[in-house]
Amino acid sequence: MSNPKEGSKRLLIAAGGTGGHIFPALSVLEVLTQRHPDLKVTWLGSSHRMESRLIPSRGIDFIGLRQTEIRRKISFGNIFYNIRTLWFLAVSIFRSIGIVRKLKPDFVLTTGGFAAGALGLASWMTRTPLVIIEPNAYPGLTNRYLGKHAKIIFTAYEQAEKFFPANRTVTTGAPARRDVVKTDRKDARNRLGIADDMLLILATGGSQGARGINSVLPDSIKILVGKGVPVDFKTIHQCGGGKLDNVKIDRHVLPGSSYEVIEFMGNLPEYLAASDIVISRAGASTLSEIACRGLPAIIIPYPESSENHQVINARQWEKSGAAFCLEEKKLEPLNLADKIELLVTDPEKRMSMGENARKFGDVNAQVKIADQLEEFLK
Repeated sequence: MSNPKEGSKRLLIAAGGTGGHIFPALSVLEVLTQRHPDLKVTWLGSSHRMESRLIPSRGIDFIGLRQTEIRRKISFGNIFYNIRTLWFLAVSIFRSIGIVRKLKPDFVLTTGGFAAGALGLASWMTRTPLVIIEPNAYPGLTNRYLGKHAKIIFTAYEQAEKFFPANRTVTTGAPARRDVVKTDRKDARNRLGIADDMLLILATGGSQGARGINSVLPDSIKILVGKGVPVDFKTIHQCGGGKLDNVKIDRHVLPGSSYEVIEFMGNLPEYLAASDIVISRAGASTLSEIACRGLPAIIIPYPESSENHQVINARQWEKSGAAFCLEEKKLEPLNLADKIELLVTDPEKRMSMGENARKFGDVNAQVKIADQLEEFLK
């Protein structure tokens, strides 16, 4: 970690834990670095979560801090775990203060999560401008607290505005990766070998997979095939690294040509561009990308998300007619099959849900945010 050069612009980012925190920050960073090629960027995150691998692989300076989340369920073990978490937080705050004083960033950008807490507090204590991107309908604890001290807060959902100072809050939608927005549907389908008259169902529980989707979806698709649904469709299912054995498929009914299972999709934007229906979790980044593509969705929120924010996200989409929400505790092959059948057999329903989904996304969100961040780089 070198000292900043005289006259150079520097940005500190704190984001991590999940793609919902990482990818919005990366999307904005992409715009800023295009405009300012000499921008010096340092990313702070957890030393043992996905950002510790993803960010260095993109050539971005990364500093790992030892951080863990707060466990909200009361138990003897969790009490000691949370004491350790608070100790890690205290150490991370002192380290972050030293990093801020040494690098002297023009501003600090966070997207929330426990990875953002230490640097957010350090920015306030050193009087460094703090910018927050809140990608969820219900802001997390970290962002709700840091919002009191932020210069500006960008929200993805209007209902999140009430948690922040009105005069410093702007609703822009959640930033999506450029590849998601720019990938051409026809080109994507050609590369993936999807025929023009074939309906593509994309199921993804993220890079780690989703137990509920993995265990129920194959039987749901088998039910549809047994009904003789008069539509040609194919399912591509991302099950998560090392989770292939968790996906039990009757290959007599569902051959590989009609039900394909992939552990990890390195080119997820291409699969999204080629898809007609998406079955997914309700993480902020995933929903933003579905919205920007205008896709109808069946959302199965992660049941243990912090403060139940994925369920809140999913219910907001369902209320607006953009998706069906099935909570995992009620998920069964038959009710999932019913929802899939509604979308597979009703093109008008797919179209209306896709149009409603677009209302939750803005393909220019990262540009709008970057425009307002220029004042810190002047």
